[in-house]
Amino acid sequence: MKTKIVKFIGFSGSGKTTLIEKIVKMLSDDGVRVATVKHDVHGLEIDKEGKDSYKYSEAGAKVSVVSSPEMTVYKIHEKLSLNTILSKIDNIDIIIIEGYSNDEGYPCICVARKDTGKGFKNDFIGYDIVVSDYSEEELKKIGFSGKSFGFDDINEIIGYIMSV
Repeated sequence: MKTKIVKFIGFSGSGKTTLIEKIVKMLSDDGVRVATVKHDVHGLEIDKEGKDSYKYSEAGAKVSVVSSPEMTVYKIHEKLSLNTILSKIDNIDIIIIEGYSNDEGYPCICVARKDTGKGFKNDFIGYDIVVSDYSEEELKKIGFSGKSFGFDDINEIIGYIMSV
């Protein structure tokens, strides 16, 4: 099976992470191997000051690897393109991307929440489906005529992901 890739975009607080978490849980419970890629525009820190890996990074290491019996963290000290990141992931059935709203070429699910004022990022350009608390009538009124799901339609969203 070729690895499926799907991207979730939306404003912070719209419900992307909660939705992705539910999808990952259901897919994983069904034996699907899932990877997630999260774009963090606020900066990322995974080392703790005083730890050996932190000291190696501070000393100038371009790659830092920390491995334990439970996990391995491979940290590259440079910005990588989304395609480069994806090329390093193997032996996975589905990759779910959160963010990278400017990167095109992957099926895109827009998450929006009317109740919190976390609406849409643009004029529905590049959205394959919408997950929101907007009614179909409200979506049509604001210009979206594609397929939409509610936040509780997890099985239908997974069906869409499996079909791409």
